[in-house]
Formats: sequence, structure tokens, C-alpha cells
Amino acid sequence: MDVAGSDAARIDAKRPAPQFCYSGDVRIAVYCQGQPSKPNIVLVHGYPDNNSVWDLLVDYLVDDFYIIRYDVRGAGLSSAPSNRNGYSLALLQADLAAVTAQFCSRPQFHLVGHDWGSVQSWESVCSPNSQHKILSYTSISGPCLDHVGYWFRQCWGESGGTKLVIHQIFRSWYIWFFHIPLLAAMLWRVALGRNWRRLMRFVEGVNIAEHALLTSAQRKRDGVNGIELYRVNCLPRFRAPQLRSSVVPVQLIIPAKDRFLGANLYDGLSQWAPNLCIRHVEGGHWLPLSRPKELARLVADFITDGAFHTDSAIATT
Repeated sequence: MDVAGSDAARIDAKRPAPQFCYSGDVRIAVYCQGQPSKPNIVLVHGYPDNNSVWDLLVDYLVDDFYIIRYDVRGAGLSSAPSNRNGYSLALLQADLAAVTAQFCSRPQFHLVGHDWGSVQSWESVCSPNSQHKILSYTSISGPCLDHVGYWFRQCWGESGGTKLVIHQIFRSWYIWFFHIPLLAAMLWRVALGRNWRRLMRFVEGVNIAEHALLTSAQRKRDGVNGIELYRVNCLPRFRAPQLRSSVVPVQLIIPAKDRFLGANLYDGLSQWAPNLCIRHVEGGHWLPLSRPKELARLVADFITDGAFHTDSAIATT
């Protein structure tokens, strides 16, 4: 999917101007599109993206829904916390609460997360204090860290399970790499920041449309900032996972060619999210860029078919 040239210019022209809210001392950039009278969908992007990763998807949804998306803390036009602990899942959950409280036009909303946007959204989906506000949740390539911690424990030592765990550890090599002091940040500043778009074209076969308001230096900044997401949250949750369950209807979208997350990683998810619908989709990790039309259809169908009103809906396609 190539959105270069005129397509990128068209998308930049349609992107709304940012509005802002505060979550603690962090200023969050928020972008709203569509008619406020329509059902609300909140989109949360992953790493190392910003809100523009949703541009193509929004094109297919904006006529039927009111779309709220934002740059997560430390990315895009949002400010960064003053220290590493400012990237904790609890504070990321607070960001979603701040955004929805100020910008949602209805008391309840549908939630869609990709990559780290999905990882952090599980915190709200599984929280008794917030899950009643979420009508449905579509998770794309981003598991709950606590569920992963339990998956490691359940598989380790089982016949064939240990091999799966080791294989996943190698697929998620970047998590361990990001814990090496200085090296990961240096790599972003020296190489990844200026070559990220080329790397995405080579590895994923997709083209990133540059956000009109971001400079190359800001993209490097986003890459360096987001490393803290892994350092603060991953190992503590893997070592001591918490019991995390949800009554929210969940649509789990698993890309068949995800280079980073194996489908086995989601085994047993129905014990934590019993109202679960699983969709296997062709494509790589960045589905919002490579298959936006299909992804938009899955999101819209999950909402409009009323799946979120059922007591239990476990399906696989």
C-alpha cells in the first residue's frame, strides 16, 4: 500500500488540527473527525508511530462514526513525561481517560488499539473502574502484558510449550535489546530515525505518510521516548503478572504474517476475556497501513452487528 506523493498530500490536507488536553503534567494532542452524533471510536496508536498511522483507516470509518485519536505521551505533538516512570501503564490508562472525558460526545465508546496502543488499552479494558465505559475493544497486534506473563508460565515445561516460549522470545528480540543502556537510543538517533520509512517499505512493504507537522528530529525523539514503554512495563509484568479479566466484548485481530508476535501468544485468552471474537487476517504487523479497508470493515462490522451486546461470542475466521 503506497500512500506517497499526491495521496500523502491529500491525507495531510484532511487531517484535522490538533486539540489538546492534559493528563497530569503531560499535554496530549487529540484529533477528532466526523459527526459527534455518531457512535464514538477511539483509536490508540503503537510504537514508534503517531496518530497518522490511522489516516487510511479513518478514511473508511469517518462517514459512520465519530473518530477520536491522539498522539500518546512522548509521541507526535504530545509532550513527554519528565522521567522514565512517566511511561507506566497506569499513566497511559489515565491518558485515555483524560482524552475520552474531554472529547467523546457520548458517555461510552468503542476502542481500537494497535501494537503498543493495544498493549496499553488492555489496562483500561481490564480495569473495573473503566471497562464499563468501553462498548467494544478491537485489539490488533498487541497483547496484554499480564496475559503474556501467564502464558509464559503455562507453556514453560509443557510438551512443546517450552519451544513456543523460546521461539517467541527470539521474535520479540527488540524488547531485550531496548533494555541495553544507551545502545537503542543511539541507534534511533544515528540510523533508525532517518531511515525508518525506508525500513518499513523493505520489511513490511508499506509506506508511511509523513505527518505534516513532524520533523525528522521529532521522529527520532519519538523513537527514543518510546523505548521507555518497554523498560518500565514489560519485565515487571512478565515476572509478576496480575489477574486481568474483562467483560468488554473483544475482537482480537491476528495478522498471519506478524514478524513479532506469534498467534500462539493469544492461546487461552478466552479465560480472561470470555466475550471474545478472533479474526485471522492476511498481512503483516502494520495492518492499519497495509490493509486499512479490510481492517475498517472488521471494526465496523463488530460494532454494527451488535456483537458487543452478547454475553459470549467466541468466533474464529
